[in-house]
Amino acid sequence: MLKIGMALTGAVILLAASNVRAAEGITAAELRASTWSGGIIDNSAFVPSGHAAAAREAFFGTLKLTESRMLSTPAKIAPDLVLGRDPQLFPGVELAFFTDGGDLVPFTQEVIRYASIDRGKAFWDIIVQPGRVWSEPADGGWSRAAFPFALINSIEGETHNGLATFLYRGSEVSNLRFQIVQQTSPYYIKNIFVAGGLAPAALEAASRAKVDEARRAYEADGRDAVPIAPWQALAASVGGEKLEGFDGALSSSDIVLSGLDYHGTFYLKQCRSAGGPLPWCDRARFGVWSATKALANAAALLHLAQKYGPSVFDLKIRDYVPEAARYPGWNEVRFEDAINMATGVGNGSTNVNPNNTSDGYLDPSYVRWYEARSVREKIEALLRDGRVYPWGPGRVTRYRDQDMFILGVAMDRFIKSKEGASADLWTMLRKEVFEPIGIHEAPTNRTIEAGEAPGQPMMAYGYYPTISDLVLMARLYQNGGRHGEQQILFGPRVKELLTWSKSKGLPTGERLSGGETTYSTAFWVEAYASANGCRVFYPRMVGWGGNLVALLPGGLTGVRVAKGDESKDAATADTDGMARVADRLAPFCH
Repeated sequence: MLKIGMALTGAVILLAASNVRAAEGITAAELRASTWSGGIIDNSAFVPSGHAAAAREAFFGTLKLTESRMLSTPAKIAPDLVLGRDPQLFPGVELAFFTDGGDLVPFTQEVIRYASIDRGKAFWDIIVQPGRVWSEPADGGWSRAAFPFALINSIEGETHNGLATFLYRGSEVSNLRFQIVQQTSPYYIKNIFVAGGLAPAALEAASRAKVDEARRAYEADGRDAVPIAPWQALAASVGGEKLEGFDGALSSSDIVLSGLDYHGTFYLKQCRSAGGPLPWCDRARFGVWSATKALANAAALLHLAQKYGPSVFDLKIRDYVPEAARYPGWNEVRFEDAINMATGVGNGSTNVNPNNTSDGYLDPSYVRWYEARSVREKIEALLRDGRVYPWGPGRVTRYRDQDMFILGVAMDRFIKSKEGASADLWTMLRKEVFEPIGIHEAPTNRTIEAGEAPGQPMMAYGYYPTISDLVLMARLYQNGGRHGEQQILFGPRVKELLTWSKSKGLPTGERLSGGETTYSTAFWVEAYASANGCRVFYPRMVGWGGNLVALLPGGLTGVRVAKGDESKDAATADTDGMARVADRLAPFCH
């Protein structure tokens, strides 16, 4: 099995090969200097060397970083400022850590807001994941720490994944050396980039108030995580020929990671980056964009239906978002219609023969909604800009993030009506869906509100799962919404989704090799013709750029995280290779 903290072996695709230096250490002198040598180096420089020993002391404190300019390939991450902020700057954030054995554990894996709350000039917020502490013989009495992180922006949905390292001794710390070597598909920042830099750091005290809580969550996460093994182990077990073509038509350079959940273990095919295999890939968090709709929004609705009864599906949006009552098109829209993106409100044409689910999706009004910061501003934008289609709700799927967002608002307010003003949709999802199945950290983007208000979770995109989180959620669906003796999601709806022998949902107009895909409860349903003669229909979580979680017959699940360009490459939606491999391992026809 893959042990936490070990780098994975496998093929490497270098995004900027001419700027990646061969494996070498990062010296203590370089970490303590005022300048750095520049360039992306092999990721192995950020993990313990073959001569490493245990850290000389534990770490407990807060790194206070100075906003710092990054060197990148291409030389400019973006041609101009983005939303008035500079993507070339690493954020001047404060990062609190403690050690648990040899692991470096952040106090929080939530989104740490920086740009989104108007601090500094950088474009970035950040999420920090657990790393390691150790010592190297040449470090002269210092201990060394390293951790993975992801640069994000709270109104977007991608991650720019990287590694960082620093020295510490007593009350002293060195600079922070970092590099960004992988990413999922961007939206406003069009370039696929790598970057690195050296950020001045100071060590400040950290509060012990929440250490025990953070330690319990971290240890529970490790205990409940999905076992991960290398793809080669699966090939040795079942035969390499059965696994051929798993990644389908998408270019290998666009794939961040992929793998298959098979017989209780997730087999990881690769975890690529510009610096070689990505260390701590099992701990890294990835921006999977609209896969959030099935991972979170559908899960929340299906849990509410299980908790309060299936009448939840028929609740009216206007009864919980009274702002919508002023707009006649929303009068009859149900929670059910919103999760199917069939509200009958949108920005496209009235042509439905055939339907084009993306008709009107990214029109000029989308920007007004996308960039609106607060929940009030987002509701106003989506209500004001949507036109009423002649067919009404529940009949035609038109892809709209706005529908998923307003459903999230309605569900949050429904929960408050049942459980009190302090109740919160994301807290319910964490405590009643995620934690019981083993997901103990769940960072997500929220609206940006005045003061200390946490904001409304986006629900349409913006969740940042690990590999284990993706697989655990897939297993919950594969098990009919049940975990052990606990029915968490509404079973009849999940059973309907997993009725392999028949299509379900509304037509989208999008066609893959098996025919037209349909949309049902935030899942894209694809048809697949088995070589053995039957035809199956399997649901998939799909996110911008080729992020995919395919629920396949036999309890198998294919996962892909990617950075493809959907506007140019239809292969971002391709899961035929996953289906063919699953069909060989657990034949679909009986």
